[in-house]
Amino acid sequence: MKGIDLSRKQELDKILVAVVKSLDITRTQFENLSQSYNAVGKYLESDPIFEPYHPIVTPQGSLRLGTIIQPVNDGDDLDVDLVYRLLGKSTNWTQSDIKRLVGKRLKEHGIYREMLDKEGRRCWTLLYRQESNNAKEHYHMDILPCVADKEHNNTLRSVLTANYSPENVKRVAICITDKKSADYFTSTDTNTWLKSNPDGYAIWFASRCKNTTEIRETILNAIMPIGQYVEDKTILQRIVQLLKRHRDIMFGDDDEKPISIIITTLAGRAYNGETCLFDGLCNIIDNMERYIHLEGGTYVVNNPVNPKENFADKWAECPKKKEKFFAWLSNLKLLKANLIHLKGLQLRETLSVAFGKRPVQNVFDELTTRHKEDASTGKLRVASTGMLGVVGTTLNASNTFFGEE
Repeated sequence: MKGIDLSRKQELDKILVAVVKSLDITRTQFENLSQSYNAVGKYLESDPIFEPYHPIVTPQGSLRLGTIIQPVNDGDDLDVDLVYRLLGKSTNWTQSDIKRLVGKRLKEHGIYREMLDKEGRRCWTLLYRQESNNAKEHYHMDILPCVADKEHNNTLRSVLTANYSPENVKRVAICITDKKSADYFTSTDTNTWLKSNPDGYAIWFASRCKNTTEIRETILNAIMPIGQYVEDKTILQRIVQLLKRHRDIMFGDDDEKPISIIITTLAGRAYNGETCLFDGLCNIIDNMERYIHLEGGTYVVNNPVNPKENFADKWAECPKKKEKFFAWLSNLKLLKANLIHLKGLQLRETLSVAFGKRPVQNVFDELTTRHKEDASTGKLRVASTGMLGVVGTTLNASNTFFGEE
């Protein structure tokens, strides 16, 4: 990248990697989530009404893609999205019938009945451990009922073993329940129902994660397994995590903030296989806007596995969503410039404002400890333009992070 020397870029990369790793949910959190969705999955899958249709519950969204991050505030919930998929259905069932039967099943369980939130547009939501003293045990699960083709499992296996193509992944689309559908109460024909494709999107995202050092199978193994904790994430997964954290810090609980599916899609399209996190982040900040199109005055962010779906469709009815997205993008561009040009404590403050004071503080505390250990053992070999500065100002006040203040 022009405008930054190699050593500075390498140091920035190390810090960004350390910051983003601190945003991961812990193995314990993941295991708790997995245990919870496996339990509700087993219960729903054993429903005698749905048993003939081989129901299964699987994650979608950020948990599936490996881009889930800790909430900014300790008391906030982790969001978990699940798909409750049937292979076929009774010929006389409408969307309303399936949604109602899933809700009925949940209400028949003593614990889930107490955890059940009010019915959503597409999902049933379970609120987990709201009375827990451990803030990290607060999460909610959105369960989306849907219907797939009877051959869905065989088709999915076939798609996974083939090279990625948009036409291939269309074959694993599902039909979902949506209360706003005009035929929600009347149509028994799934061909008229709203379509979604969480499996296809995960496969597309895995294909975009590829770089020169990562092979397809390795990346699919990081995204497609269900119920497996993966520590080693790809560069693109890490960039999406950073972008989402920056969004969360900038907007907090604002309902009009940029949505994760738009961030993930634009980042996936703009990613160019960079093997350096800092390079990849800068490239995506520079180029993600290229994948937003204007069609007849309407902003369009196409779903890569369903071009007829516009992820930015709500921008027209709520212009503030569009305004806040572009305000966020402008802020990212300023962040990039600051990362390249600021030095010393100003740079550290920039990172704290962008990604949160606590994770940045923790990273620099760890670097300071490592710096002291290296200094005491004679291993320290850092020039005045290197890590020493903000990390070790108490040891050598004449040095500042990335050179003189």
